[in-house]
Amino acid sequence: MVLAKFFDRIEEYLLIILFPIMTIVVFAATVSRYFQLVPMPWSEELARYIMVWMAYIGASLGVKRNAHLGVEVVVNLLPSGLKKIADIIRVAIVVLFSALIVYFSYKIIMHQINIKQTSPALFMPIWIAYLAVPVGCLMMSVRLIQGTFFVTKKAD
Repeated sequence: MVLAKFFDRIEEYLLIILFPIMTIVVFAATVSRYFQLVPMPWSEELARYIMVWMAYIGASLGVKRNAHLGVEVVVNLLPSGLKKIADIIRVAIVVLFSALIVYFSYKIIMHQINIKQTSPALFMPIWIAYLAVPVGCLMMSVRLIQGTFFVTKKAD
């Protein structure tokens, strides 16, 4: 339970920190471009990478809060015992899909590390931006398993 609260805080704090940074960078770049001040060619790239990280962290937080959309028409027609089974099957499919995404994104990241690929404007290792995909999918899987375990345990 303590570990779950720790992850809750990390997700929330990262989103709270990343959003204003992205907003400030985009605002500064817009003002700089409008008034033809110091060029900021890296700003768009940084904002894009921050947005990707925010999307995956936010998706994990959405899984935790059960805020994602879902079509539950058929599941709602099932008796309660079958609803639990359907929910476990749903979670298993999503976790399996996430595991595939983690596996293939890991291969891509390792390739990028090996060839030392950098981003065009920031000149940072590109794998840092791509790391959002496996980290986000792992976090979503943990949240799904965590939610299913606690929901199943509470229902019993």
